[in-house]
Amino acid sequence: MSTKDQSPAALLKLLQHKQDRRTVLLTRVEKCVSKLERRKSKLQAIEARIAELERRVAHPGRRRSGKSTDALRKAQLIFNPSSGRNDADNAARLAQIVNSLRAHGIEPRIGLKTSSKAAVTLAHDAVEAGAPLLIVAGGDGTIEDVASQLVGSQTPMGIIPIGTMNNLAKSLGIPLDIDGACALIAMGTTRHIDIGRIRANDSPENEYFLECAGVGLSAIGTLAGQAFEKHRWGTLPRALRRLFDTKLDTMLIELDGTVIEASTRIVTVSNAPYMGSNLLLAPAAKMDDGFLDICLYDHMGNAALGAHFIDAASPHPHPVKTVRARKVKITAGDPVLSNSDLAIHVARRVVEIDLLPASVLMIVGNGIGLSLPVESAPVLMNPAPGAPSTNDAEHAGNHAHAPSHA
Repeated sequence: MSTKDQSPAALLKLLQHKQDRRTVLLTRVEKCVSKLERRKSKLQAIEARIAELERRVAHPGRRRSGKSTDALRKAQLIFNPSSGRNDADNAARLAQIVNSLRAHGIEPRIGLKTSSKAAVTLAHDAVEAGAPLLIVAGGDGTIEDVASQLVGSQTPMGIIPIGTMNNLAKSLGIPLDIDGACALIAMGTTRHIDIGRIRANDSPENEYFLECAGVGLSAIGTLAGQAFEKHRWGTLPRALRRLFDTKLDTMLIELDGTVIEASTRIVTVSNAPYMGSNLLLAPAAKMDDGFLDICLYDHMGNAALGAHFIDAASPHPHPVKTVRARKVKITAGDPVLSNSDLAIHVARRVVEIDLLPASVLMIVGNGIGLSLPVESAPVLMNPAPGAPSTNDAEHAGNHAHAPSHA
């Protein structure tokens, strides 16, 4: 019998039952929240003590230069000599990294990234050998190459950001100076980080991403941005032409089983707050919350899109409505380009994106991309201009879960 056929007395009884049930569940939830807060306080106290001990160990009066390295923790270091905008003295930069790690109690075994394949091989071999710690000194691309080999493993990754944009370091609260990053690595405060995965047209090949995936203008914009940043002037005109020639397309976007139709040139699927040229595209995205942040840009024309992306590079970007889901399937009317972080994929009609929660173990700090930041971490040096605080980011944007999670 449906509720509309029930008598007033029966409806009143049903209402009372639901209210009683709600009271019981609310009490349980409140107890869980209280217990969670107590445990978070204990965690913060322990991590603060770890930070204090690490500072004492690495005190200038206790530097280990010239002493035996037998007592130091062992780690695999993957160093990208081509990271960063400037032609740095790589021998001096590598020496600075090694000396700083040793000062903080870590003895690195050095491997050079000569290509993406080399970085992947070094990371794979380190995991297979049971390396207790893997450290990446490079930019976002190098970090993403290495992270793809750590999915599901218990090998922790530390990051020394020496790249051009360092989006991941800014999201994860990792200091942008070498000694600060090494101090954070020595603390060893880890979190399990989510990683995204993109597949297309039933291909068995997976492409992972830590920052953002997307279709349409997302991929074309990434292509144009890469051409500009890497000085690939020959490909820039073609990328820009595709950027301006892209038309509105009707796309079907399936979010955890619920289908939405959108007239759009672009769909972005974010795991982290930053992407591209330090664009704060998804200010409230968290890399440890088990959800992707999806923006559809429905019925937004060229002027509105342009204004939005210019705004995303400003100190206080205007929020755009997003939804959250764990699985996304995008079906376009015509084949469209897609991207996963900096990787550009061939045009296709169907793109599937999902999230692998808590899949990569990372040493992190007090970053805006974390639900559970490390409060006692070294201060993030040289943050992006106008980057919001953790609290600001938590309240930025206009978010909703996909309907299936309402």
